[in-house]
Amino acid sequence: MRYDVAVLGGGPSGSVAAAELARAGLSTILIERNFENVKPCGGAIPLGLIEEFRIPSELVEKKLSRMKARSPKGRVIEMNMPNGYVGMVRREKFDRWLRTEAEKAGATVAEGLVNTITPSADGFVIKTLNDKIAPLKAARIIGADGANSKTADELHFPPNELKVIAMQQRFHYSPAIEKFSNIVEIWFDGEVSPDFYGWIFPKADHLAIGTGTEDHRHNIKALQRRFIEKIGITDKPYLDEAAKIPMKPRKSFTQEKAILVGDAAGLVTPANGEGIFFAMRSGKLGAQAMIEHLKNGAPLANYEKEFRRLYAPIFFGLEVLQAIYYKTDRLRESFVAICADDDVQQITFDSYLYKKMVPAPWPVQMKIFSKNIYHLIKGS
Repeated sequence: MRYDVAVLGGGPSGSVAAAELARAGLSTILIERNFENVKPCGGAIPLGLIEEFRIPSELVEKKLSRMKARSPKGRVIEMNMPNGYVGMVRREKFDRWLRTEAEKAGATVAEGLVNTITPSADGFVIKTLNDKIAPLKAARIIGADGANSKTADELHFPPNELKVIAMQQRFHYSPAIEKFSNIVEIWFDGEVSPDFYGWIFPKADHLAIGTGTEDHRHNIKALQRRFIEKIGITDKPYLDEAAKIPMKPRKSFTQEKAILVGDAAGLVTPANGEGIFFAMRSGKLGAQAMIEHLKNGAPLANYEKEFRRLYAPIFFGLEVLQAIYYKTDRLRESFVAICADDDVQQITFDSYLYKKMVPAPWPVQMKIFSKNIYHLIKGS
């Protein structure tokens, strides 16, 4: 069988790309290695994404406008989001719905683990493990297969330079943990994560608790155990999840006949580890560039240029924030203190909702700058 485009990976980035391609009339196959896969993901999505992709209300299990930031010494800053909310989704349901949307749009959706990708004169030959899917040909490829992307390895894309390993556990609600059911908590605490953060995300029928750290630097299971101890939960989790998350875009994620999207391209923001929004946006932008490429001969590099134009400032700003404030508990203490400022909260939440850098009035910028300098000196 021959296709215009093979999308390898059926998470948010791949499913969005496949749907976009199919709607444009391109023959598209979406290959997902495991339809039952459950990614260890907090599942937080901003209002802008819900609106753009018309996420049905039944998939948004919680709409949360309150969150807490906790410092290493236990200082808690409660923040409110007056102009929107964080939507909580469950990835297995969310991903399944996105694949169904791609199928409705006309894409072929198949389950199989890609084994080899061989370039040919007119595209690529793709084979799955044990030939679960008959060998197929595709003129172009979109790699949407996660941090450990087979597509990237087979086609010799630059490597993912920095990865975090994340672990998450799910707990059924009980009287002991019911108090966490309507608020997001973020823990900036070296005992929970020496270089990232811990999270408590409520869903409809369970609590998702997790932490992350740079791969190979710390024992993620020990960090997670310490997190659960500090929260004071004695209940047993009903599900443990773990996976690697890229924390820096690859130096390049486009080639002449192939592109990478989502985690495969390394499009997860530093500091907050947000991936779903950028996965879906990159899937859409990548598919649009692929459509222009196949129909009008436009270079696929336009996709990467457009993505970096839109979002490079956000990635850079968060990378600087993480480099400055996540180094020590004293600096993390200072970071949480800055979060108490109403203007900081307003700018942060307004930028988060639609992933746009929201400029503040000049006096506010000067106040925030001065507070940053003060707290940096104090934290150092």
